[in-house]
Amino acid sequence: MNKILSEFQNEMELLKFYIDFQNESYKNQSKLEKANPNSILKSLTVSKIKQFDFNSHIISIYGAYEYFVEQMLVKYLSEICSITNSYDLLPEEIQKNNINKTLEIIKQLDYRKNRNIKVEKVIEILHKNINEKSSTININAFKNHSANFRISVVDTYFAEIGIKNISSLIRQYEPLKGYLKNNISDYSSKKSSIIFQPLEHICDLRNDIAHGVSNIQLINKTILFEYIDFMKIYTIALFELINDNYLMRIYEQNNDEIEAIKIFNNQILCFNTKGKRVDKTSKILVKSENHFPNFYLTGIKDIQKNNISIDRTELDEKTEIGVMLDKKIKSTMNFKLLTG
Repeated sequence: MNKILSEFQNEMELLKFYIDFQNESYKNQSKLEKANPNSILKSLTVSKIKQFDFNSHIISIYGAYEYFVEQMLVKYLSEICSITNSYDLLPEEIQKNNINKTLEIIKQLDYRKNRNIKVEKVIEILHKNINEKSSTININAFKNHSANFRISVVDTYFAEIGIKNISSLIRQYEPLKGYLKNNISDYSSKKSSIIFQPLEHICDLRNDIAHGVSNIQLINKTILFEYIDFMKIYTIALFELINDNYLMRIYEQNNDEIEAIKIFNNQILCFNTKGKRVDKTSKILVKSENHFPNFYLTGIKDIQKNNISIDRTELDEKTEIGVMLDKKIKSTMNFKLLTG
């Protein structure tokens, strides 16, 4: 999921560089207009060029955003299916929507976006879900959507796979939480139309452009850059929320609970291995109450046994160790061991 996020962030930065580049070109365009008053540039004015460019900017922002949301859903579903052994252990919402979503996409196989989907494969997967309890589902059926990704649509889109109340919960995830705290008073109680105004406006503009609305009001560069920066902040928070849900599923299925003996300096966790092999590639999955994200992974920087650094513990050897982690922890948190 990290790659999906970084690609979107890079795309937005490149777009800002490109907008700056275009703005410089307008100066040369104005000079050409004055030097050649009777050329084709008489009709292709700077204002018209700016309109064309603005349209492409909005389409680029929305297109990259839509792709990001779709790919986050696909990746989340893929990971959830891969860690689940049986169809009936998948989140209830996925099971509930699976049949209807699959039937819906079968009816839309002639759509261009579904041209690579084979009906025989779709039916085979659904058959295995119902009769063989296979946890591999038709992910493209859940990826399918018919509306622009306004925040209300994002709510519905992810609720269908068990991630609910995104428009409310995402306000508690950084960096969006910090942004809202600095820019909107009482942000937790504000309507989504206020909190996500840049996103909503981009969706409106995208619709107007796609439907050929004339006289679209251009946004100046400063505000457009603010919109792009908001989209970067918002998508990072959305990533954190979705990843939080994924780690929650990992936590629920993991039985290697760590009973903390002592925690030092909010970074060193002491526990008995209970015969589990621990090395520096192992991860500690942390559950934190009343904090967002509720779940996060920490790496191990050092392992000590009897105050001596070691590379690993041995399998089936029950021994007490201290591990230095790369993130802060507290005694109120719960921990599980991830190995292999």
